[in-house]
Amino acid sequence: MNSLLTLTLFTSLIPITVYSIYIVAVLITKEPEPVKVKNYPRITVSIPTYNESEVIENRIKNLRDINYPSELIHAIVVDDQSTDDTVKLAKKAFKEYGISGEVIVKEKRTGTNASVNLGVSRAKTEIVVTTDADVVFEKNALDYAIGRLLSDEKIGAVCGELEPVIKKSSFTTGSEKAYRSVYGKMCTWESGIDSTYCFNGPLIALKKKAFSPIPETHGASDAGMALRIIRNGYRCLYEPAAKFYEYITEDLGQQRRQKLRRSARLLEATFYNLDLAFSNSRKFGFIVFPLRILMFFIAPAAFFTSVILWAYLAAKISLIYGVGILALFTLALISGISSSNLVSSFIWHQIYLLFSLRYMFKGVHIWKAIDRENV
Repeated sequence: MNSLLTLTLFTSLIPITVYSIYIVAVLITKEPEPVKVKNYPRITVSIPTYNESEVIENRIKNLRDINYPSELIHAIVVDDQSTDDTVKLAKKAFKEYGISGEVIVKEKRTGTNASVNLGVSRAKTEIVVTTDADVVFEKNALDYAIGRLLSDEKIGAVCGELEPVIKKSSFTTGSEKAYRSVYGKMCTWESGIDSTYCFNGPLIALKKKAFSPIPETHGASDAGMALRIIRNGYRCLYEPAAKFYEYITEDLGQQRRQKLRRSARLLEATFYNLDLAFSNSRKFGFIVFPLRILMFFIAPAAFFTSVILWAYLAAKISLIYGVGILALFTLALISGISSSNLVSSFIWHQIYLLFSLRYMFKGVHIWKAIDRENV
């Protein structure tokens, strides 16, 4: 019994320690003062696409509507062999909204990572912004992202903050809203230490000289990009003032598929860069990266193991106690159905991380996107 109790305490201590650090970080972290661009540079906006006919016109129109001077923007749509009217509509939108742009159609479908590499390589400007076709930037988003990027030579990339757009309240949208309420502060805290690599892919501003091509067949494009830039000696920062908007699906099946895919590709990117941990004197390698490794790979398994062990130990005293612990856990898990909360969102996040381990090495660099809808 003593050895089992020791094991139970040990497995409980891992997630408690990791998330206590982040809870304190969320509570004490303050958003930095945003930095605006002093002299607007010419930029390239790279947009990977695959069957984006529902949203691509709106995406290009948004580049005209933001405060960044449109005459300084050149857009590159990198199409991954769309089977709809994405290419035609993108070309039409460039003319209609007065945005300098071009469309590159790849010879075969190779996934987002390959599209990102191609878009950045074709850019003729030092500053490149990568984005998605189904989001829109807040009016000052690029101003703040690029302002932060140019504020320090050591900064290689800056990502923005996702503001979820919810058209219909549901368990999935409530869970995502609760998750997003703390995610940005976690990444902001990491940025203050050194760097974060948990980028929001739909808005990343980077210096081309800091970029190296990312692996095309494994890992998330945004995390892979950040880790390569960090490896090249630059910092990657999260800028909460650079906001963009994305539609959040209320469909549980689509959200589950999206979450598992994103988690699997993030875990994969982390796995292939494990050598960055404790590799140099940077705080990223000694604080941020080890904490994320624990959070992604160790904490989920330890969390569920500890719940089972506590229920077993309680059942040894009384079956009612053991059943009670499992009942409370189940209630916490499903409580988000009636009202979004961090406890339910946290448990579901652990589930997605745990189950996504199955898909880490199954080649999910090409996938079926969730339903597209204009913001």
